[in-house]
Order: sequence, then C-alpha cells, then structure tokens
Amino acid sequence: MKKPSLFLAAVVLLLAARAETRQQKVVRVKPGFATVIVCPTPPELVTVGNSQQFTVQSSGNYVLVKPAVSSGATNMFIKAGMNTYNLILQVSATPDLEIRLLPTAPAPSLPATPTPDKNATDGARNHVDLNSKNGAALKGKEFETISPKARTMLSSYLKTPRRYTYSVKNSDVILALDHMVQIEDKLYMICTIVNNSKIPYDVGFVNFKLVDHNRSLLLFKKKVKETAIEPIGDFYSSSVKPNTSGRMLFVFDKQGFSDKSTIEIKCDEGSGRRVLTLNVPGSYVE
Repeated sequence: MKKPSLFLAAVVLLLAARAETRQQKVVRVKPGFATVIVCPTPPELVTVGNSQQFTVQSSGNYVLVKPAVSSGATNMFIKAGMNTYNLILQVSATPDLEIRLLPTAPAPSLPATPTPDKNATDGARNHVDLNSKNGAALKGKEFETISPKARTMLSSYLKTPRRYTYSVKNSDVILALDHMVQIEDKLYMICTIVNNSKIPYDVGFVNFKLVDHNRSLLLFKKKVKETAIEPIGDFYSSSVKPNTSGRMLFVFDKQGFSDKSTIEIKCDEGSGRRVLTLNVPGSYVE
C-alpha cells in the first residue's frame, strides 16, 4: 500500500511543477532580431530587470524587445490597464518574433439594474438621462434634432449594452464606448459611465479629438495631426450617483475616418481629478 501512495505523491508533485512552469511565460530573444510583444491594451508601465543588456521600447499596444548580449536572461514586468504580466526574457538561438498577451482581467460590465439619475441642468443646457423611462425611446423635445429613422435605430443600440472592447478606469469610475455608428449623414457615439466609487461623478465637460498616425516599419505609431471635433448635440445626465451608471449620446456631422485615425474621448470631472481619457480606432465605426 505504501508504493502506490508514493507514486501518487510523485505524480501530484510533477503536475504541480508543470502547472508552475506554464504560468512562467518565457520570451525568447536574440541579438539582431526585434521581438514584438502585443498587449491587449496600451501598457502604462514596462520595465526590465537588466536595462543595460536588454532594450525595450513601447508604442500603442506594442512593446519591442532587443538584447544587447549573446547570452543571459532577465525578468520583465508589464502593466496594461487592469492586466499585469511577469515575463522572463531569455536569449536564445531561436527567437520569438511576436508574442500576443491575453487579458488577465475580465472586461468591466454594466450593473444589472442601474438606478436612473434625475435630469440635471448645466448652465442653459438640459442634459437628458438616457436611463430614464422614456430615455431609451428618445422621445421629447430634446431629441427633435435627431431624425425619426436615427432615433429608431439608436433606441435598439441603447437597449443592448455590450461588454466593452474599449474602456478606461480611474478611481473606480469607468468610461466605455458602447457603439459608434454612422446613420444617414450623422455619426453617433453611445458611451457609458459606470460609477463604482462612493461619491458622485459630475461630468464637467467631454472633449473629442481626431488623431492621425503614420506607422513605421518597426510597428511604432507617429502622431502626425490632431483635430478637435465638436458634437452638434449631446444627451446625458451631468451627474452619476455612486454605484450607478449613466448613458451618454453624442451626435456629430459625418466624419471621414481612416485605418490610421484614432478618436480621443476625454471626460473631465471639472471640480474633481478623475479624468477619463479613452482612445478608439476609427475602424470601430459600425
């Protein structure tokens, strides 16, 4: 009876060792070659243990690694949004040319039953709460500038929030882009603010910027032009209470986006410091 027990213990130890090995991500690099690490979101922090022997550059979602030595290894840490990665850079005769990192954290989602905010007045402008009873139907004088066809189509988008491909978080407040859709001669953006903090989030202003890039052979993007774009209409509540969410609708004149275009959405709290800046590729237009 002792031999099977010893054998079983050995198998358990072997499986545990293999599991630990799978968790340790090794990136093979080689002098004279550039290894590209693709992150799910643009990294906020990239650092290596030995910066004299391994050079690292980052741009957008891409991290470029080159070794300056013919042998050796070091550790590497990447923080990209809610995702963190601990990697080992290993000099090898057979380098990895491209590594794609998978998300380590789930995407944020809307609360199941958000509590609607009351309509709020900001100066002379009435910001409409799209979570209200009639908000999803886009009825009332506030929406008369939107064509009936567009209102019908937008109502379906407002009723079907999805998991966010593009979102940003600051101090438990999330700004996410639900939809960006071209209807007739107008462009519509539907965003969501999810306030998981303990204090209200008051929207001071929302700015939009169109940024054009040129991509080099090394996959780095160079900013070549920035243009501020102004919505011709915006509909949202200017205050999102704690543990609730608020929908935001912005209307633009028809815009021409290319594959090299990026839309920067910046939501400023005004009196607070929780600024939310989100970058979305122009190709995201539905």
